[in-house]
Amino acid sequence: MSESLSAAKLRWAIYAFTSFWGAYLLFQLEPLIGKFILPWFGGSPAVWITCMLFFQVFLLAGYAYAHLNLDRFPARRQGIIHAALLLLTLLALPVTPQQSFKPDNSDQPIFDILTLLTGSIGLPYFILSSTSPLLQAWIVRINPTRSPYLLYALSNVGSLLALLSYPFLFEPYFRLGQQTQGWSVGFGIYVLLCGAIALDFRRLANANAIVAKPVAIDGEIRLSDKLSPTVLWMFWLALPAASTTLLLAATNQLCQDVASVPFLWIVPLSLYVLSFIFCFAKHHWYQRRIFIPALFLAAIALTTALYGGGRFTLGAQVGIYSAGLFLCCMTCHGELYRLRPQPSHLTGYYLATSIGGALGGIFVALLAPLLFPLYFEFHIGLFACCLLTLTAVAVDSQLSGHKRRQPQLWLLTGGVLICLGASLANQAFQSISEKDHLRVSRNFYGVLRVEDRDAENPAIAKRLLRHGAIDHGFQFLAPEKKHLPTAYYGTDSGVGLTLTNFSRKDGRRVGLVGLGVGTVLSYGKSSDYFRIYDIDPGVVELAQTYFTYLKDSAARYDIVVADARLALEREARQNFDVLILDAFSGDAVPMHLLTEQALQLYLRHLRPDGVLAIHISNNYLDLRPLVSGMATRAGYQYLLVESEASKNQGRYFSIWALLSKNQAFLQSPAFANRAHANVTPVQPIIWTDDFSNMFRLLK
Repeated sequence: MSESLSAAKLRWAIYAFTSFWGAYLLFQLEPLIGKFILPWFGGSPAVWITCMLFFQVFLLAGYAYAHLNLDRFPARRQGIIHAALLLLTLLALPVTPQQSFKPDNSDQPIFDILTLLTGSIGLPYFILSSTSPLLQAWIVRINPTRSPYLLYALSNVGSLLALLSYPFLFEPYFRLGQQTQGWSVGFGIYVLLCGAIALDFRRLANANAIVAKPVAIDGEIRLSDKLSPTVLWMFWLALPAASTTLLLAATNQLCQDVASVPFLWIVPLSLYVLSFIFCFAKHHWYQRRIFIPALFLAAIALTTALYGGGRFTLGAQVGIYSAGLFLCCMTCHGELYRLRPQPSHLTGYYLATSIGGALGGIFVALLAPLLFPLYFEFHIGLFACCLLTLTAVAVDSQLSGHKRRQPQLWLLTGGVLICLGASLANQAFQSISEKDHLRVSRNFYGVLRVEDRDAENPAIAKRLLRHGAIDHGFQFLAPEKKHLPTAYYGTDSGVGLTLTNFSRKDGRRVGLVGLGVGTVLSYGKSSDYFRIYDIDPGVVELAQTYFTYLKDSAARYDIVVADARLALEREARQNFDVLILDAFSGDAVPMHLLTEQALQLYLRHLRPDGVLAIHISNNYLDLRPLVSGMATRAGYQYLLVESEASKNQGRYFSIWALLSKNQAFLQSPAFANRAHANVTPVQPIIWTDDFSNMFRLLK
């Protein structure tokens, strides 16, 4: 008996660790593959949203396989089928995207990303996704008296640790090649463990040592037993669909309308996973009397943030959105746990929840950009979470015979829900109909707004292009000031001084990475040629339609709609006199544009005496060490040029780094007479395509 008990404990421990390890690898793969492909598609938050859609769909595929394996095949064959798939998956290693997947253009980024992910990590991700439901279903047939949901909580602990450990333990210290090698070794360990479990289950099935169908634990009667299958499946689909919608919408809201900081991408997903841990680890951790009032307080705070986001600090907005998302997920997942079925319906339950998650991902990633000009899926997700939570509580009260209790409380709650819906609808309507908005458009790369500002003061009246929360440039409306370079490109800025003082008798060839509204073209002369690279076709269309810098420029120009680095890799040598790098989406830094390999590419297209001008203004990162490292590695000298803000003259504070071997240019009086043009002593940092660490650059 003691030996049998010891064997049972050992088996449970192996199942628990394998569930944990499989989930850890699953979520470790997400940021790892994201680091590979984000640079290929411009580093937009929408790339991560599309990745999340892929993860949700393939999670559904894994859950569907687990359900079909258990439902359609006898127990003695289930293990051998899974073992065969595990061996097949080893052929997909290493999980390194092939260079052939790099997009030729930016016309169909969603399709390109999904194709890339399917071809590179599809099979390993699929098999890892099936781990949790399959192992839970097997363990309850071996030990039918023990709840399997602890394994689900453990798998979510593994997911959370993977998300948190990657940016702090792996990304800063290991190159991408080393990361994929380490992940492959970890996956090999997983295959051995899961394969052993599969073969052990087959052995037990052949020995008739498993139950044919798990029964209710201790005769427990659950809420799910009282509901019709149709109603139950509706809840299983709708609750995770609502929480996933809010997860992805909050990610967009944080990274586009609050701050374009990649570090924020991982925060919402971590909170989402944490809510699963709390709800499924212990049944009493989700308390309605605590979390439902907190849910409505959070909904009020989120609505307030939507109305007046500009009045809140960055920290306050991140805190409100993060706390609100967590509380919404806690109530949705808490009610989902209360609606869990008996173990005999375990895989169907997980299949339904994964379908719901996939529907939420499809709605945000594919449908919302087509349906809404702004991120209204956030409003819908927030209202759906509140509505579904109350509906689940009402159904529970109805079945429990408590429907007559506290009618005043139900009336109050219903009134709050109606007010919440009305407030969200009103905010959405106001954001579309603001009189200052001339145009609001949305595409894969985000939301673009063209706005007229300060119309009451003709001297400073301007037209502005905004991408999320960041200005992409503006133009004065007064005819006598339309030609003036503004924003980060004033005459005393680094780029302004460069284009004013660098000349060629036969005209200059200027490369510009990042169009904005075309302000830099105001420096163009009739003998000049500008070659402009911008990944977002929406920016190009708005710059040509609502601003006049392009059509008023005396210079000739071409616009290449593509990622600049990919385009430059394909093009013949351009022989630029000046190459201007200003492709940062707000405060998000496209890391692939600042690596050693990218620098070599720029220098190939730059004349020996040319100037590389890099815009390094940033609220969160100090890019000077990176510029210093780039210049040192290339044998170039560099200057840092700061320019102060001036509202009347239309200038923003800016910092430009100018790299060149042209001593005459760098030592010209235009720079020598400026005290803030200097080489700042910093510890140089080098990024490569295989290694980068943003945390070392945090201010």
